[in-house]
Amino acid sequence: MDKHDYHFISIKFLTAILMALVFAFLFVYVFTPQLREDYPIYSLQKSSLELSESPALFASSPQNMEVTMTAEKLRFKEKLKDRSFELMEQSKKTMLAVISANYLEKMNGLREKQMLALEAERRRLEAREKRLLQEKRQELEAELSQKLQQLRQEIRNKYSDFNQEQIRDNYLKMINLRLKIEFIARNESEREKYQQQLEKVKAEQQALIARKNSELNESISHRTSLLIMEFNQQYAAYREQLRTQQREILSQLRTKIENELAAARKEIKSDLAAAREQKAANMEQLIKKTKKEYY
Repeated sequence: MDKHDYHFISIKFLTAILMALVFAFLFVYVFTPQLREDYPIYSLQKSSLELSESPALFASSPQNMEVTMTAEKLRFKEKLKDRSFELMEQSKKTMLAVISANYLEKMNGLREKQMLALEAERRRLEAREKRLLQEKRQELEAELSQKLQQLRQEIRNKYSDFNQEQIRDNYLKMINLRLKIEFIARNESEREKYQQQLEKVKAEQQALIARKNSELNESISHRTSLLIMEFNQQYAAYREQLRTQQREILSQLRTKIENELAAARKEIKSDLAAAREQKAANMEQLIKKTKKEYY
């Protein structure tokens, strides 16, 4: 609703008031019956079976009735005038309230628009964060996989010669002992002796291999844990970096919106005060003119 609509509303209110005043004027001064001097005077009489007539209880003269009607018209006119003035003041307050409500609605609409823009920016940043984190995770996972492959190869190369000579000697010993058991032993006692030696070499060989595998696995596990920890730290640092940027962007946008709303609020408040003052002056002038012309 613009200022032209306010003007039309004020005209409608004042037109209604003026029409009410005109009808009241016609009712008081045109349609009110006038007393005539030749009106008959009625009297109430008391009758009974014994008495044919009794004195009149009361009588009213035309002059008294005219005075009474005149006083009644004056009271009605005064009440009508007071009611008209009251309606004028109510119309003035209503118009000012309408102006205030429209400016308040304008301010609320502007704030809602800015809040929607802030929410849209927040959703956009969240979608951006999700996309960038997914890309970063894929990148870090590819790097981790490559580092793990290099790590395994590096550790295998490092432990390739670990106790290799002793392990090879043990394999040769086991082969010789098997040959002795099968072909050289002359009796059961010698076979049992060679078998015990074979079991001893096997146990030693298994211990060497287990030790080698244990150290190999331990080294791989330790280095792998370090790589995974590095992966998690890089991912967490990148995520925190994105969220810090997001908070800064939203904070700057929120500050900008608050400043814009403060400026708009100040401007709207000034416009509202000017509009109310102008409308109040116009209404007051119109009310004074109406009072002067009709009262």
